[in-house]
Amino acid sequence: MQGVPPQQAQSKRASAVSSIRQHLSRQENAEALRIIEGLPVKLRQDPEVLFLHALTLERAGRWPEAVDLAARSVKGIDRHEPMLVLARCHRLLGNTEQALLWCDRVEKKLPGDETVAYIRGGTLEEAGRFEEATAVLRPVVERYESKGAELPLGLQLEWSKLLVQDKRLDDAVALIDKTLARKEMFPAAKNIMLHLKAKACDRKKDFASAWEAAEQANEIGRVEFDPSIYEAQVSMLIENWSRERMTTFPISGCESELPVFVAGMPRSGTSLIDQIIDAHPKAAGVGELATIENFAHRLSAAYDPDLEPPECFGPFQASKWTKAANEYVRAIQKMADPGVERIVNKALGNNKLVGMIARLFPKTRIIHAIRDPRDVAISCFMGGFNNRLHPWTTRVEWASTAWAQSMRMMAHWKATLDVPILDVHYERLVADPEREFPRIIDFLGLEWDDRCFEFHKSRRTVRTLSYDQVNRPLYKSSAGRHSNYAELIAGVEFPVYDPYAGN
Repeated sequence: MQGVPPQQAQSKRASAVSSIRQHLSRQENAEALRIIEGLPVKLRQDPEVLFLHALTLERAGRWPEAVDLAARSVKGIDRHEPMLVLARCHRLLGNTEQALLWCDRVEKKLPGDETVAYIRGGTLEEAGRFEEATAVLRPVVERYESKGAELPLGLQLEWSKLLVQDKRLDDAVALIDKTLARKEMFPAAKNIMLHLKAKACDRKKDFASAWEAAEQANEIGRVEFDPSIYEAQVSMLIENWSRERMTTFPISGCESELPVFVAGMPRSGTSLIDQIIDAHPKAAGVGELATIENFAHRLSAAYDPDLEPPECFGPFQASKWTKAANEYVRAIQKMADPGVERIVNKALGNNKLVGMIARLFPKTRIIHAIRDPRDVAISCFMGGFNNRLHPWTTRVEWASTAWAQSMRMMAHWKATLDVPILDVHYERLVADPEREFPRIIDFLGLEWDDRCFEFHKSRRTVRTLSYDQVNRPLYKSSAGRHSNYAELIAGVEFPVYDPYAGN
């Protein structure tokens, strides 16, 4: 703080740090962030303030930014707190090896620290490395059990997940129920545990209990969803992105064929398609990268409905579309191995953005993932999505509406865009991989490689609800999953679906 006496500057720093910490301790994340962003630039570069800023962004789900700030903090103060932020955020981003490296660094400072064990074990579990995760956490669990002491909440969560993966389903449900009985359960933690119970009960074929647990989980923070409003919103999107209007929209000059996008409903096989492509030596996957969705938000904020295109996009004319497209290409190239020719992004909102994607990347390819609406609805209902972002996932009848509108959007894109769009039906994908896998690779303009059949052998971490499924060999049991819940969904009207219609 230029011009301020050192003693006064130190006093302001101490006051700011104390205030930020108090807000964070009370879970007042937005207020903590407001204080940080109002600090002088020089004070925001203070290593401890950088750490607190990183912690605030971690809690806000802004993990890449948190990683950057925490790494800068570590350079200034060689302390374990920002290192833990780095370990947690790299875990959340699916950067398994980086998360484990930061766990190593923290453990050197805090030998035997249980928090590190939870992060390490959870990171390995989410990477599909279940035996390694168990080896990390079992000694901690046994230490508590030998004392007759209750497992801490974080350990109960991670150990319950491993019990499910180890098919010790009765033990998993018993531990989950014990955890749910704790008085200090935050709603978010309770939601996670109830969804985990639904998964365990589903796998032990106790479908009634699975449904009950999922219903209880979805009642936590449920946001009302109006199907008629959603349908009207889709109608407006289709009207605004008509073939006639799009001819006057800005178009990027990006010539790259690198970007590929998977669109469709969640739980429709998008992660499986991503893994198949990523297993090809000339292709890679970047998971659910939100870069394009962020561009769409900026575009929407600048949009003026009273003006005709292209003026309605304000400052976002062709040059800015080209810049955004080229920046995206450079960013995904850095995330993939050299020589890769196709990189796939399977962000959940892609089905709404296909028109914009086609204008950003005129040489892109789109893969449309499709699955039985009944199976999608049940998988979403059981899955534990963000209720605020995807409110329709909390009721199967709402998911049915969302499925129908997604199909409507994709039909519109196929009828109005020049970019190629390939339909991939989940049921056909798992029933006939010898035909369907090569069909996907051929669509990308690549030569077939048998390594695509071994997608499950990748040590890549998949940061989706399907992480523990795509790390297993191909299986067919999820096709027709709705039959297990036939009585519970009997009153719901679903769109007619036949994966083999027209073939």
